[in-house]
Amino acid sequence: MILTWELLLMPIIGGLIGWLTNVVAIKMLFWPKIPVTIPIFGWQFLGLLPKRKADLARSVGQTVDNNLLPMDEVLTHFKEGGYQEHIVDAIVNHVDIRLREMLPRFLPENVKALVRDFVQDAVSKESARVITQVADSTMDKLREEVRFGELVETKIQSFDLDELEGLIKGIASQELKFIELLGALLGFLIGLLQTGFLLWLFR
Repeated sequence: MILTWELLLMPIIGGLIGWLTNVVAIKMLFWPKIPVTIPIFGWQFLGLLPKRKADLARSVGQTVDNNLLPMDEVLTHFKEGGYQEHIVDAIVNHVDIRLREMLPRFLPENVKALVRDFVQDAVSKESARVITQVADSTMDKLREEVRFGELVETKIQSFDLDELEGLIKGIASQELKFIELLGALLGFLIGLLQTGFLLWLFR
């Protein structure tokens, strides 16, 4: 007959095994950082992150380009977001300030106002036209040459493994801890099922 303490021990041992298994699995995401060779079999072990760092960087970069920050959407947002109008307004305001400083004081105020209005209107139209042309040509150049994904990929590749591990753990620390606890819970439940099965078997 199986002793009561043995039955109680099974869920506890199951929980410990489940927790330890997930802890080891999470550790193996980052460790070992240099290949470890099993002498007899010649097998090499390397953590998932050190082994797949380049693939991870490439995948994140492609995701940024294709889904998060497609260049066409970024340029469309710039073009339709009122930024060009903001630049034109800034230029017109600057010109108006300079005119107020430069126009002779002996000129009547109504003449000064006419001059400022004329210059502001001309500057507004011309600067808007020039900025639109420059923006269009610049956007074409950006569309052809700039990829945010490549910048992200290069940045990730430049991280050393400790930095990358710290970054991932900083983002997903709670989730990783939850996975460890989930392993303990599943192991405990499996232990309970085994206990229940044994009780049923030897009743």
